[in-house]
Amino acid sequence: MSVSMLYRRCAPALALVAGLAGCSGQQVTPSAFVPTAPSDAGLTQPAGGIRIFSANRDNGSVLAFHAIASGNVAPVDTIAGSNTRLSDPDALALDASGNIYAANDGGKQVAVFASTANGNVKPTGMIGGSKSHLGPTEGIFIDPSGHLWATNYSGNAIAEYAAGARGNVMPITTIGGNKTQLSTPLGMAMDASGRLFVANEGSSSILAFAGGNGNFAPVVSIGGSNTGLISPFAIAFDSNGRLLVADESVGVLVFAKGANGNVTPVAKIIGFSYAAGVVADAQNHIYVADFSGNSIKEFAGNANGHATPIRTIYGSKTTLNGANYLALHP
Repeated sequence: MSVSMLYRRCAPALALVAGLAGCSGQQVTPSAFVPTAPSDAGLTQPAGGIRIFSANRDNGSVLAFHAIASGNVAPVDTIAGSNTRLSDPDALALDASGNIYAANDGGKQVAVFASTANGNVKPTGMIGGSKSHLGPTEGIFIDPSGHLWATNYSGNAIAEYAAGARGNVMPITTIGGNKTQLSTPLGMAMDASGRLFVANEGSSSILAFAGGNGNFAPVVSIGGSNTGLISPFAIAFDSNGRLLVADESVGVLVFAKGANGNVTPVAKIIGFSYAAGVVADAQNHIYVADFSGNSIKEFAGNANGHATPIRTIYGSKTTLNGANYLALHP
């Protein structure tokens, strides 16, 4: 983690300030960010077998909880210990088979674990080395083809690796250069059209790329004073195509499907110390990791403002300490 990122993580919560000004693009009528009570109308609670995973940076671990867990509960799985080779795990992703990918921000590597991993276990594989071009990363993503994408926040680049890649392997695609506008790229997500979205923290924006290799322009750029973006960190899509952005300085900003330009979010969930992870389930419930609040909170899909969580995982038994990226898997 860079010095600036370490400061950002450890400093007191920043006051909300205006984002970038003078950007043009699609305009959306501003919505009033009024507090809402939790609402489950028409929604089904997640099944008890679903697990929610979190990269637990400051404990050097990956934790899993039942998605219906609430309160001061112990994780059902804990990947931790010297055998795991975890070092400041700052990013997390699961593939279609449930294999667990954890990015070692402290070691410029990605560790891969079996879906059943628990305890002080060895990874089934590691990705890293001089050929890999992996750098400090706080964002990884597995696309529908099983390809691994990783951001290099100090190199302002994104790399793609073939499905099943292990060891000191070269990326099959690299996105970087001045045309890309990448500036401290962090978390990633992919929309239904296959466009790769990335939280671009250095310019308080969200960018999207469609195919290509090398130095080329994004096809979507969400940024400007109307967006409210300050420090976007992790992103995800819900089943309705809405873009969910965990912004460490704001909370969770929700953008309408197809948003582009200097647009106003359709909702904003606030009240976190540092929102550092976000994911939505099939019922569009929104789960948020609060990094320095050491908690995971679940909200109804229509949450807005100072919304009351449906449930919160928090307390000493959870061993949460620096909760980061989240992922859901049966």
